[in-house]
Amino acid sequence: MLYEKFVECLENDDKPNAVRVALDALETGKVGIVELYTELLIPAQNKMELEERRESVAIWKEHFRTSVVRTVIEYCYPRVVNEGMRNSFKSGRKKIVVFCPSEEYHDIGARMIADFFILCGHQVYFLGGNTPPEALLQAMVRLRPEVIAMGVSNYFNLVAAKRTIEDVRKIMGSETTIILGGAAFKDNLTVVKEIGGNYYVDGYDAVVRISEGWENYETGI
Repeated sequence: MLYEKFVECLENDDKPNAVRVALDALETGKVGIVELYTELLIPAQNKMELEERRESVAIWKEHFRTSVVRTVIEYCYPRVVNEGMRNSFKSGRKKIVVFCPSEEYHDIGARMIADFFILCGHQVYFLGGNTPPEALLQAMVRLRPEVIAMGVSNYFNLVAAKRTIEDVRKIMGSETTIILGGAAFKDNLTVVKEIGGNYYVDGYDAVVRISEGWENYETGI
């Protein structure tokens, strides 16, 4: 029912009520942050991206609706940070850079994955979409992350993703863990290994499984 109300507001281009529906559910305890993301925001975002690929929705509408989802996510950020701080003492915590490669503009999914890693106690740097290769490599040198997580929605951006992974490994070495996610891999997980990735994640449960045992995590590839 909550999801249907949220989507109805999106389809009516009603941002105030869409945000109100989501945040009221959070504030009243009907859902927690993880449930809000996994049962409301992610399904809604996937629906929008599918409609866009089918060209059944105008681009401006997809951008508008994505802005609604982003507003809800930004509101949740202080809660995400507070929860992450409670988990930051656990073993296996990593420094992680999350981003989308050059020409990949759909970064909402990557942002939510970044928040999931924060919830698990990791130190996370979210760089956003369409990250230029030079800027990413500068971040690698400055931040020295143990893990990079890259989101790719458009299949045609896999070439750029592969090149990015190669460049990162040249700078950071082969020990850097590469996590991949996004619609570009969903129907063909073998691509994750083919372009140099170590893990594939598609939601909160996958992030938790990785966090609880990096060496033993199974990607199903």
